[in-house]
Amino acid sequence: MGTTPVLRGVLAACAVSVCLLAAGCDSGGEGAEGAKGAAADAVAAGGAGKPAAELGRLLITQADLPDYKVEADSPKDDPGRKVSSDKQACEPLVRAQSGVPIGKVTGTAVASALGKAKQAAPDASEDEKLDALREAAGRTGTSVFLDSYPGKGAEEAFAAVKKAVAACADGYTAFDGTKAMTVEKVLSVAQDPAGDEALAYQAVVDLKSGQKANLQFVFVRKGEVLAAFEVLSVLGDAPQPPKAVVEAQSRKLG
Repeated sequence: MGTTPVLRGVLAACAVSVCLLAAGCDSGGEGAEGAKGAAADAVAAGGAGKPAAELGRLLITQADLPDYKVEADSPKDDPGRKVSSDKQACEPLVRAQSGVPIGKVTGTAVASALGKAKQAAPDASEDEKLDALREAAGRTGTSVFLDSYPGKGAEEAFAAVKKAVAACADGYTAFDGTKAMTVEKVLSVAQDPAGDEALAYQAVVDLKSGQKANLQFVFVRKGEVLAAFEVLSVLGDAPQPPKAVVEAQSRKLG
């Protein structure tokens, strides 16, 4: 089962969409005015959500992280893809590692940030050149997803992940079609304050070959936008927190 770095949140009632459907049943008069009023109430309660184009302008770029190679990407979603867990409480974490959305988002923007490799000096010794190669191979890559939700959706998404981290400390099995992945344990990780609220956790994955993979996720919510960061390590050690990337992206969110 492949992993992709995104938490797609929690199903939130989209009052604006409901109102638009209601307006279709009554194209004028009190029905239309009621729809407009309900839509305004939804925006006041938590916002109508940002479209992908607007989120893209909030995404980190090369100028924000000069010591990294930053590239924008396109979301690759399969609407028919089915993922699940042997523990219902852990499904938000399964979706985080599988890249499958939970419910509706109004927009998504995606980027990756890879630390730039330091080049060995032309007159470097063989040992120094080998050290530079090892450092390049061990560079940390971080995947970044921004998701925007209508109403209180981002808050509910964040709350669902926080609850799942606590409930799934002893691990779970994730299913993606006929494929299964065993997550041995989930560890809460300290995270510096960011946005309106932030959390981090590590998932230890059994690769069935005597090796372990460590996935570290950081989530930062700012208003109606939820930012998800993922770092993967297959070398056994826990990946380093993507502090610089999180800080740069959080600044852009305001």
